[in-house]
Amino acid sequence: MKKREFAELFMVKANLRSKEEAKRQVELFIETMKEALTQDDLLIFRGLGTFERRETKRKEGRNPRTGEAIKITPKKYIKFKVGKDLEDRINKPAKKGKK
Repeated sequence: MKKREFAELFMVKANLRSKEEAKRQVELFIETMKEALTQDDLLIFRGLGTFERRETKRKEGRNPRTGEAIKITPKKYIKFKVGKDLEDRINKPAKKGKK
């Protein structure tokens, strides 16, 4: 599902009047998440999951072309751990007759 499709679904669920308002709300939510994750290492949504900012360690690697040793700089990334409610919902057995 793309962001546009998500905004349309959000419009229906939130009973908003227009697609533009739904898009603004979704963009605002995403920007707020980005801001929160740059300021803090952990963002928890009960029932959905946890977004955690982590960092790779500095390590030594090899250039595959030359075999020369190179230093790999640490990088930050976001890890998502699914919450129990969402995991249960995803793994719920399918009803007969539906795919």
